[in-house]
Amino acid sequence: MTEAPVNGRGRALITGAGAVTPLGTGVENFWDAALHGKSGIGPITQFDPTPFPSRIAGECSDFDPTDFMTRKQARRMDRFAQLGVAAGLEAAESAGVADVIQKTPERVAIVLGSGIGGLSTWEREYKILQERGPGRVSPFLITMMVPNMAAGQLAILLGATGPSQCPVLACATGGEAIAEGLELIRRGDADVVIAGSSEAPITPLSMSGFAAIRAVSRYNGDPAHASRPFDQGRDGFVMSEGAGAVVLESEEHAAARGAEPIAAVSGYGRTTDAYHVTAPDEQGRGVERAMLRALEDSGLTTEEIGHVNAHATATPTGDGPETRAISRVMPHARVSATKSMTGHLFGAVGATEGIMCALALKQKVLPPTINLDNLADDCEQLDYVVGEAAQAPDLKAAISNSMGFGGHNVVVAFTSVE
Repeated sequence: MTEAPVNGRGRALITGAGAVTPLGTGVENFWDAALHGKSGIGPITQFDPTPFPSRIAGECSDFDPTDFMTRKQARRMDRFAQLGVAAGLEAAESAGVADVIQKTPERVAIVLGSGIGGLSTWEREYKILQERGPGRVSPFLITMMVPNMAAGQLAILLGATGPSQCPVLACATGGEAIAEGLELIRRGDADVVIAGSSEAPITPLSMSGFAAIRAVSRYNGDPAHASRPFDQGRDGFVMSEGAGAVVLESEEHAAARGAEPIAAVSGYGRTTDAYHVTAPDEQGRGVERAMLRALEDSGLTTEEIGHVNAHATATPTGDGPETRAISRVMPHARVSATKSMTGHLFGAVGATEGIMCALALKQKVLPPTINLDNLADDCEQLDYVVGEAAQAPDLKAAISNSMGFGGHNVVVAFTSVE
């Protein structure tokens, strides 16, 4: 195991991970599909999308909540909470922290965010209110709708009584959860943190809203090729659902129980554009500053970063500025845009892409960018991983960029522990 960065503020080890994504349920299925360049995008089946401009999405089609909880428990959770709890339970199981939770539950924290929360519950119950009156609204409306309920439900199921938080930072939520998880470890507030995020935004109201601002793709006749980050033909992101979670531990705690880490979270950077609610400035200065802060916080140099998992949603306004920022900070790094396969999981994506960075460092292989046929005129020429996964035997450090509506930027730095 390598030493923590000399100039960094301390790192946390990733000892477990869980994921539910359009590429598959479970980290193994998710990662295998990503390395094979598969697309998780298809026609929307959760409601009739016929009148909508965008009729495609990344659905977690193989997800069954009763594989992770009882039917009664599932009925009392919105889908976003079901997804988040499932990812958190897988992460905890893969890390083998059941004994830790049983012996010292007060030292186990949960940071599980969501950008939107229980929107499908809100839509359903509002319709009931309008059609049948207030007396027929579900008594579970509030506890299913509010975004912190994924964290709360996971804590209940695990019996974890340490700090519990729910970051809400739009598309940067997952990155923020991992960053805050690292801070809990650094401050000594917890020995173990389950950090991640979840989202279930494939609803009529959500799809209407994103279509109204022309943010979503209309490649309805060819779903597998609809998500096209950095490509000249891109026309918006593909909405997706899912969740990701990692288990973070202090190095001392992980070593004491003989845990085998996947990778380490070594630092992060957070900034705000203060420019526009849905678009970064044209030069990507906000995410550039976040990348530089992540390097400073982790004690890494730009030359040590071998891989960037770009935010790259395939929007005309977002991809170009991010490439310009990367070209200024680390033009040598290999760049993957994995939303080309998963679509945009909104608040969950920082967690799932963080897992990809950790596994890339562990297995020394980089996931590909699919559907990048012609680099867009407004995107910088970088060292993109295109079409197929790429071996990276010397990979030591990677970053994951997250850029959220509202101008929120979170960049997380990951390092190898081999």
